[in-house]
Amino acid sequence: MDESKAKVGINPEFLPFLKGAHVNSIDEDVNISLALYLFTARKITLARAAELGGKSISDFIQILINHNIHWAEYTEENKKQDDETIDFILKEDGKGKQDKSDL
Repeated sequence: MDESKAKVGINPEFLPFLKGAHVNSIDEDVNISLALYLFTARKITLARAAELGGKSISDFIQILINHNIHWAEYTEENKKQDDETIDFILKEDGKGKQDKSDL
């Protein structure tokens, strides 16, 4: 068996559900499905999932949207960084206004 390809036996009852609107073959559908699973299980990044699924990032994001899967993650750490940045900008903006009024 060629090591670059793995043979997988698919239960024939799955076949009517495969080959979605954005794919050209059952192989492509299975690859996209695996990429979706690995992405939602947080085993791979969005970019890697798109690559493994054979799609551009924007096409893969559209597939995620079509499946009602959130593709962007906004963590508490992201919120903390954003809050710190906003506070910094507001303080800088306040200093700039004070400096202008002193003239």
